[in-house]
Amino acid sequence: MTLTELLYQIVPADLFTFKKDGTFEEQAQHLIDQCHPGATNMKVTKLTGEIGEADIPFAQSNRALHGLMHGGCYFTVGDTLTAIMCFFYVERAGDVTLTMDASIRYLRPIQRETVRAKARLVSKKGNQLNFVCDFFNEQNKRAAQAKYRYVIAAPGV
Repeated sequence: MTLTELLYQIVPADLFTFKKDGTFEEQAQHLIDQCHPGATNMKVTKLTGEIGEADIPFAQSNRALHGLMHGGCYFTVGDTLTAIMCFFYVERAGDVTLTMDASIRYLRPIQRETVRAKARLVSKKGNQLNFVCDFFNEQNKRAAQAKYRYVIAAPGV
């Protein structure tokens, strides 16, 4: 089963439209733009099972009332990148990826700049995957770091 075929099985076709051509990154971006993570304006630039990257450009929709990038924006982008990275490890049709645990640590504020999110697989043990996602400002200084733990399982398990 290809990654694209897997995507069609995991993502509900009654809620989303699919991009039938293009790279896996372009297909994933098309789906992201149709749901909550699309409000962050994230743009996927790289996506494999080991590495995921996205840019988060300055936008009114991802700011908090004080004008800085909202912490939930970071968290959402990291969770989205790492969840899609889990697709590379799904082996059975019908299995889904579920976030089991997540945490984030904020290090410096982001004002009117683009943030680069860089996620990486830290470990895989059976059906459990652990990721770290670092968020960098335009000076390449870490602005936040998030950790995500997933399990790949059949729905309802």
